[in-house]
Amino acid sequence: MERPNLGRRKTWNITMFIISYALNNLISGIIYDTYVNYMQEMARSVATSFWAFYGYATFISALLLLLVPKVGYKKLLVFCSGSCAVALLSAVFLQAEPVFFLTTLLALVGIQLHYVMLAPYVAVFTDRSNNINWYTRAYYLGYLGYFLTTYLGGVLTVKMFSLRAGMTYQAAKTMTERIEEMAPGVRESYLQGNRDVLLIMAVVALIGLIPVLLIREEREDHCFATSEHVPWRQRLREMGQALIHRDAVIYLVYWVLISFGMGLFTSYYSIFLNRNLHIDRATSSLLVSLSYLAIVIFLLFTPAVVRKFGQIVTLGGVALLSVPFMLLIANGDKFGQFTVPVVGVALFMRSGLINLSSPVDSALSMELVPDRLRPAFASLINLAAGGVSILSGWFTGNILFVEQEGYRTAYYIASAIYVVACVLLMAGLWKYNRPTQKEEVQTQ
Repeated sequence: MERPNLGRRKTWNITMFIISYALNNLISGIIYDTYVNYMQEMARSVATSFWAFYGYATFISALLLLLVPKVGYKKLLVFCSGSCAVALLSAVFLQAEPVFFLTTLLALVGIQLHYVMLAPYVAVFTDRSNNINWYTRAYYLGYLGYFLTTYLGGVLTVKMFSLRAGMTYQAAKTMTERIEEMAPGVRESYLQGNRDVLLIMAVVALIGLIPVLLIREEREDHCFATSEHVPWRQRLREMGQALIHRDAVIYLVYWVLISFGMGLFTSYYSIFLNRNLHIDRATSSLLVSLSYLAIVIFLLFTPAVVRKFGQIVTLGGVALLSVPFMLLIANGDKFGQFTVPVVGVALFMRSGLINLSSPVDSALSMELVPDRLRPAFASLINLAAGGVSILSGWFTGNILFVEQEGYRTAYYIASAIYVVACVLLMAGLWKYNRPTQKEEVQTQ
């Protein structure tokens, strides 16, 4: 069933959602860079098992998504921004390890719930002729936010550190190359610099409530797939019905493999660059931020690439092309004085390629099941991803990252998993490799 062209209210709502999504990604950039580095000093068990918290958050978010037909999207979006603000403020002012377990989970639930709502929210207002365009806009602005805060997070941390320690920016930057060798007083100044950045982002999280509150939601927006409130047992039955479809199962297995592989290295970029390759804190954040800039640039080409090569070639092909760059990152220290440029280019290309297909991922997942099963299948995907992410986080925290060199080994394991997942996708879902229509979305 095709939806009509967007009306003004629906265009306004989807625009406010995308703005809130972009602001949420500003917070996400800090969580995955500054926050995880802060946890490396304050609660190492949280840092080394960070992807497990991501898994718990994804699992909880998938369950919360089932509340959409009853409470709507708007209330859940308010929770997303509010939970991030509370988590960041608590991490700054309540410095105890049990608190950090809770703040990490709360922040990641806020971030992940916002993300898992993206696919069904956009699907409500669009059809196959224009959904890639809207997904691309959302991902484009979202990763632009990632780029800004991963770069500014490192720079601001070093700047606040220099002010707290009473030294020049360059001196503070150099000291962050070997954080483990800092004197206690200097280290405390460094930690305080991290807290300053987290406090700033707590304010940004509160600002993120503004576009959410401006959404003009009506019942039809969140009850499109099911006109009546559906009991939890029915939701679970709908998940089971989604699994009857062979293509949905293949996609689910593909996504589980990709999620496990991602969990081995993507949350730990800055730790690997700083602790294994000994790149200073500001430069490592710059390299990670440039990788998000790559995503912004590569997303500009998503519609054209999908039209030319089709959905499955785009989705699986770019993942395979990213594998050699993952191996370059893992061996970055072998390039001596060229470590920074080589790793920077590899990060840039890997992130740009793999994320070029993000809008396709969202669109394809909603195409594999009937309209009425979309919310249930979206929840099922995220429940599965959450479960495997918990497993991935347990593996890194208890086995892989026991030794610092494990951060390097993660890239080799993830590369092999990516290859297997992409072969499965391209062999099993090749019939979906058709180009999208060229029509651009029309608004009134």
